[in-house]
Amino acid sequence: MHYVNESIKKFMQDLSARLPAPGGGSAAALVGAAAASLNCMVGNFTAGNEKYAGVDAEVRELLKTSEVTRDELLKLLEEDIIAYGSYATASKMPKQTEDEKKKRAEALEKALLKAAKVPYEIMLCCYKVLQICEPLAAQGNKNLLSDVGVAAYFAHAALKAAYLNVLVNFLYLKEETIKSKILKDTGLLLENSKHLEFRIEAECYKSLKR
Repeated sequence: MHYVNESIKKFMQDLSARLPAPGGGSAAALVGAAAASLNCMVGNFTAGNEKYAGVDAEVRELLKTSEVTRDELLKLLEEDIIAYGSYATASKMPKQTEDEKKKRAEALEKALLKAAKVPYEIMLCCYKVLQICEPLAAQGNKNLLSDVGVAAYFAHAALKAAYLNVLVNFLYLKEETIKSKILKDTGLLLENSKHLEFRIEAECYKSLKR
C-alpha cells in the first residue's frame, strides 16, 4: 500500500483500524509534510510578488527546500510502514534451534535499527521545516504569517512525536554505539527545536497580536 497515492480518508481509516501500521511514526511524517506544505504555500504567495521583490531570491530558495523536504517526509511515511513490516516478519522467524534463534535475533536487531532510524530522519526533516519557518516569518507574505506559525507548531509537534518512536524502538535494541549517538543527536534536536519554535511564535505574535 502506497498511501501517498491514496486519499487522506484512506490513511485515516487505516490509522484508526486494528492494524499494525500505519502508526505514530507515519502520522508524525504526515503532520511534518503538512507543515512543509504550508511553508510551500507561503513561498508561492511571496515569490513573484512585487511587494517582496527584495527577498525574492531567498524565498524561492526556501520554497525549493520546502518542496524537497515535503516529498522526503512523504517518503518517510511509507518507509516507517515498511520498517514495521520488516520487524513483524523478523519476529515470526523460527526459534527452535540455536541457529534459528541467532538468525532471528540478528534479523530483529537489524529491523529495530531501521525502525528507529526512520523516525530519527523524520525528526531531522521536521527540524529543517522549522528552520525554514523562521526566515519565512520575517520575509514571507505577511498575509500568511499565521500559516507560518501553524507550520512551526506542526513541525515541532511532529518532531516530538517522531522522538517517541525512536525511543520505543530503542527499548529492545542492543547496539549501544549507534543508540548512544542517535539519542545524543535527538536530544539536541529537541532542545534546539523548542527554542526555534519559541522565536517563530514570538515573531508571529509581534505582528498578529495588536
